Amino acid sequence: MRMRRLATALAMTLVASVGAVTVAATPAQAGGYFRTLANLNLRTCQWLHLAVCQPIYTVIPNNTTIYLNCWATGTSVNGDTVWYNAFYGQYSGMVTGWYMATGHDPNPAVSRCV
Repeated sequence: MRMRRLATALAMTLVASVGAVTVAATPAQAGGYFRTLANLNLRTCQWLHLAVCQPIYTVIPNNTTIYLNCWATGTSVNGDTVWYNAFYGQYSGMVTGWYMATGHDPNPAVSRCV
């Protein structure tokens, strides 16, 4: 009987531990919808100089709401080095934070890209 209680206690501890790991692995933040502050192009990259990063989609109109998935540090645009992975229709790519109405770069509602 004592072994059964010990086995039950170990099993419950294991389940609790696995559950805690699963919860900790869930991202604390996701992304969000934000408005463009200018006509923008989605780009293929943000880590290289913009001259070699080709536009994927030309032009996301000013004042359009797009989904920002995550952010990364990249080439400075007017002193802002935050770039967001964005979704617009069927396209996805990077946009500079300088031309997004995020309130602050990086916006706390958007996770860092891994």
